[in-house]
Amino acid sequence: MIRIRTKLILYFIILVVLVNGVAFYLYSSSEQILREYDRSFQRFLLLNEISQQTNTLVEKMNAYIVEKDPVYLNEFNKTNIQLRSNKKRLDSEIQNKSNYVVLTNYENMLESFLDDSYIAISAFQDNDINQYSSYFNEATDISGYIQENTLSLINQELTSYQLFYNQMVKRNHYYRITAGLFLSAVFILCTILAIRISGGITNPIRRLSLAAKEISAGHLTGEDIKVTSKDELKLLTETFNQMRKNIIELVNEIKDKSELDKLLKELELKNLQNQINPHFLFNTLNNIAKMAYLEEAPETTRLIESVSTLLRYNLENIDKPSSLKDEINVVKEYFYIQQTRFGDRISFYTHIDESCMQAPVPRLTLQPIVENAFIHGVESKEEGGSITLSIFKEANQIFIEVMDDGLGMDQETKQRLLNYVNAEDMHPNELHKRSGHSTGIGVINVIKRMQLFYQEKDVVEIESELGRGTTFRLKIKGV
Repeated sequence: MIRIRTKLILYFIILVVLVNGVAFYLYSSSEQILREYDRSFQRFLLLNEISQQTNTLVEKMNAYIVEKDPVYLNEFNKTNIQLRSNKKRLDSEIQNKSNYVVLTNYENMLESFLDDSYIAISAFQDNDINQYSSYFNEATDISGYIQENTLSLINQELTSYQLFYNQMVKRNHYYRITAGLFLSAVFILCTILAIRISGGITNPIRRLSLAAKEISAGHLTGEDIKVTSKDELKLLTETFNQMRKNIIELVNEIKDKSELDKLLKELELKNLQNQINPHFLFNTLNNIAKMAYLEEAPETTRLIESVSTLLRYNLENIDKPSSLKDEINVVKEYFYIQQTRFGDRISFYTHIDESCMQAPVPRLTLQPIVENAFIHGVESKEEGGSITLSIFKEANQIFIEVMDDGLGMDQETKQRLLNYVNAEDMHPNELHKRSGHSTGIGVINVIKRMQLFYQEKDVVEIESELGRGTTFRLKIKGV
């Protein structure tokens, strides 16, 4: 992850390097022009200085011969040394292909002038009048030639300087254009960087602000905010998206818990209002009375124990989870009571895998399903009715099947139940539409509590056909 601070520092360094690069280029170009101009100017000064030193040397030589003052001799020697030094500079500073011949002659004349001047002074000091006169006149003549050649060289330098000046003007124009292009490129790049930096920071913040406003207004759903950058804003956005998901999950959990609490309170109230169906209680007690009349103890005692077990289980806290073992025991007691009532008219069968007995289930799950199969399936049959309870395990899932060979369901009733299983809208009265059970709990209530208990929608399958019976298949997680 590249932090925003690091990005800003990198962008700032790039900007500084670009600006300094342009400034250094312009500075180097101006320095190069100044150096070339200085070299050209130094050549003019050198030629002018040689011309002046030549005249000075002739004057000092003449003054010494006329006045014989050692001061003039010292000045002569000093000027002679300076002239020889400037002569040595000619090759390195003046010489080029165009003036090679002229400069060579010029140097030879300077050498002859310096030699003749020295010989003239020496001859004068030796009182050799003829010799110093001859060399003095020759030195004077050569001095005139030197002046003429100096002007010629200066003229050539002026011609070269004119070409240099024209090149310098063109170069300056090129430098101005280049500098303008560089500055424009730097400005455009800085603008792009500024837009990119500001957009990379402000756009995610703006999207986060809009999403936060939607959440504060109660609109929790929406697409996740996407950020392509890899910095603190990406971490902040991912955290915000996760926080919204957590809020949605928490709200759904609260809704489910609220709905479950509502169902449980309705069931508790239902149990208080009608803990046992009067019709069921009347028929059961009537059977007990008949059995007590016909025989004296065992069957009556067993029937009373079954009723007692059923009542005790129904009256316990419905909010407390149970196990398949307890649920099956209650169903077996219910089977016994109904077999006592209907005799051979109704048959009950069980096929149970013992490894599934400890699986947790909501309390009062199996009896309402079995009771529903009895009341709406086989109770009206005059003979041959049967209910089969099968519990088996496949992979990591436990299947509970309650199958009857009774009247079956019409398509409308079956579709209504399937709609509820698939979380589609139903009329509120559907929760109570099929009561009449000993528990006062309908099948829809059982399905809803199972969905909330296991946090899954797909917990039941229904197979039914009019005249061929119904199969309720519950699916729960294995242990």
